[in-house]
Amino acid sequence: MYADIYSHEAEGIQCVFDNKKWVVCIKNWKPNNDVDQIQYLEIHHATDEQFILVKGKALLLAASRDEKGFDIQVIPMEPGKVYNVPQDTWFNTITQKDTKLVYVQDAGTTGENSEYQDMTAEELEYVRRTAKGLL
Repeated sequence: MYADIYSHEAEGIQCVFDNKKWVVCIKNWKPNNDVDQIQYLEIHHATDEQFILVKGKALLLAASRDEKGFDIQVIPMEPGKVYNVPQDTWFNTITQKDTKLVYVQDAGTTGENSEYQDMTAEELEYVRRTAKGLL
């Protein structure tokens, strides 16, 4: 028996392994994760998601939400550390063109148990200003 080896070098996300329990995906820079084009946060209601920075620079956005809007934390990621986003936590990542992330999530994560929500102009201004100071 031999090892399976997976890679992804193109722009965007490619889920490279799926054993019907969990998936491993490689996330390279894509325009909507750029600091100037980030727009939304997402949430998974049934599962956690783990991120690992492989190379480049990345920021993890993690947030809670109430009637006033999002309370957003901008977290500089360090290579080789595992960042767990617990279920029911809003999140996204900001990346640069040389960034490579790996993420792992439950194979049952779907649009039926996830949501996407645009940030307000004020939230975007805060995220972009903070992110530019950290990248």
